[in-house]
Amino acid sequence: MIDLSGEKRILIIRLGKIGDLIIASSVFYAWKKTFPQSQITLVTLKRNKDVLKYNRDLDKTFFVKNRLLLIFQILKLRLEKFDLLLDLNDDPSTTSRLFRKFVRAKQTAGFKFSENDIPDISIEQPPKDETHIIERAESLIKCLDISFENSNLKPILYLGEQESNSVNTEINKFRSNKKIISINISAGAAIRYWPEKKWIELINRICKDSPDCIFIILSDGRDRAKKEFILQHVDVNRIIPTTYKSFQYYAAYIKKSNLLITPDTSAVHIASAFNVPVIAIYPNYRWNFKSWQPLSTHFKSIRAKDENILNVSVEEVYQSFINLIGEL
Repeated sequence: MIDLSGEKRILIIRLGKIGDLIIASSVFYAWKKTFPQSQITLVTLKRNKDVLKYNRDLDKTFFVKNRLLLIFQILKLRLEKFDLLLDLNDDPSTTSRLFRKFVRAKQTAGFKFSENDIPDISIEQPPKDETHIIERAESLIKCLDISFENSNLKPILYLGEQESNSVNTEINKFRSNKKIISINISAGAAIRYWPEKKWIELINRICKDSPDCIFIILSDGRDRAKKEFILQHVDVNRIIPTTYKSFQYYAAYIKKSNLLITPDTSAVHIASAFNVPVIAIYPNYRWNFKSWQPLSTHFKSIRAKDENILNVSVEEVYQSFINLIGEL
C-alpha cells in the first residue's frame, strides 16, 4: 500500500479502444471520489478524444498521435514530476513501457507482464478467461490503497448536454409509448459482423410480432452502405431516422433506447454505462466472452460456435429478445 492522500499528481496510461476507456473511466471516477485533491492526468490515443470530451474526473489529457511525437510528449510529462504512474493497460504495450521508463514518476504501478518489465508496484494479471476486464482494473487499484476496497467499479461515460438534448428532441417525435430497440450493425473486427440479411430478417420478425417496437439502426460511417441496404428491406415507418454526427450522438441514441442488440463490445459498454438492457453477440473465444460481458442489470449473451458470428441464427437472437423483453 502507498500513501495516495493529499494533492498527489497521478499519471494514468490507458491506450486501447472505446470500450477500454469506458471501463478505465470507472477508475478515474473512483479515484476522484476517494482522493478528491489528487490531480489526474491521462495518456491515451487520439481516437478516444470524443469518448473523453466531457469527462469531469480528469484534470489533463494527453493524446498520443504518432511515434515521432512520443519522445516530446514524454519529456513534457517528465516536467510534471508525478507521484505515481499507473499503467492500466490490459495487455503489454511498448508505448506504455516507454512512458513508465522515461517519465520518471516517483513510483510506477501496473500488471506484471514479464520478468523483464515489472513496475515498482505490481500484481499478476488475473486470468482473462476467468475475469471481467473491470474486475482486473479493480484488482489493480485495490493493491495500491485499502481505500479502494469498497469501490464497486461500473462503466462511466459522460455525455454533452447539446448532444443529449438534440437526440432527445429527435427521438421524442417518434416515441409515442413505443419501445425503442437500437440495432448496432458495426463492429471493430470482421469476425463480429452479422450478415445484413439476418438483421433484416430479425427486424421484420420483431416488427410483425411486436407492434409496440420501433427501431434505431446504428452504424459508423464505414458501414453506411450496409445500413442503407437494411433500410431498403424493412418497414421505414418503424425506423427512427438518424445520422452519424459523432461518437457522442451515437452514445446518446443508445442511452435513450429501451434495449440494444449489438455484436460490438464498445456498444455493450456504452449500454452498461447507462444500464440499458442489451443482447450481445460474441465469437467463440472464451476470454473475449468472459472479459467483455455486459454489466447492465438485464442482458443476454450469445456465444457463437465458430470463430466468427456468421452462423449465429436469427432464431437464437429473436428468442433472446423475447426472453429479455419478458424480464423487463
